[in-house]
Amino acid sequence: MVPGAKLREHMVRAGYSANFDVAGHVANSGTSFSRLVAGVPGVTVETRQGSDVVIGLDGARAPDPAAGHRAAATSRHGGLRSDVYQAFTRVSKISFVYLPGEDRFVPEDRADGKSIEVNSQTLERLVFDRQEFIGTLPPEDQQPLRDSLVSTNPLSDFRREVAARGLLPRWVSAQEKKIKEQVIRWAEEHDVTPRDAWFRRSYASNTPHRTLARLMPYLTADEIRELRVPFRAVEALLADLQE
Repeated sequence: MVPGAKLREHMVRAGYSANFDVAGHVANSGTSFSRLVAGVPGVTVETRQGSDVVIGLDGARAPDPAAGHRAAATSRHGGLRSDVYQAFTRVSKISFVYLPGEDRFVPEDRADGKSIEVNSQTLERLVFDRQEFIGTLPPEDQQPLRDSLVSTNPLSDFRREVAARGLLPRWVSAQEKKIKEQVIRWAEEHDVTPRDAWFRRSYASNTPHRTLARLMPYLTADEIRELRVPFRAVEALLADLQE
């Protein structure tokens, strides 16, 4: 089963491609989205106190209420903004730079205007960070993780191994802390004021961004057309999607 808001968002997108306004249909129906879906044969809607409904086909398993928070907490970026994470973890021949006027980190070949360089990351440095983390673990977990770092794809193999051992949340938390220290040190060296948005918690509730994201499926097509979205935000989104 999936959250009702998530299902609705997918249905709105599918409706656009079929030239059908799902949000408008729900608004004109005089009832809620969950009640409309509950009337579809073979579909089950479960109400949960204090949270969104969950929806699935008959016999589908209801999700763990805490699973969403755990999944967000163990995402690849942890609590770091995507472009910040990329700038301080990606091994590339092209350096990343910070654009103070736009508050974003981009590869140097995509920079326009004033920029501040970020020191290039090396594979050796990233492997060393993982070796330090391994040293904090119980002895029975250490050798398999060390073995993963001598493969042809050490970073990917290491992440798979920590996930298989149930250590991914612990690694993401440790990595996030180390990257944050590096970012703040870089900012101090270049007279840049660190921004809270760089270190946002991706699962924090009731932020303006999350509220807007949850609101979108409830708007009709005409209401969405009336929204004013700054080009800077669209450009930043496209840059994120290309990562």
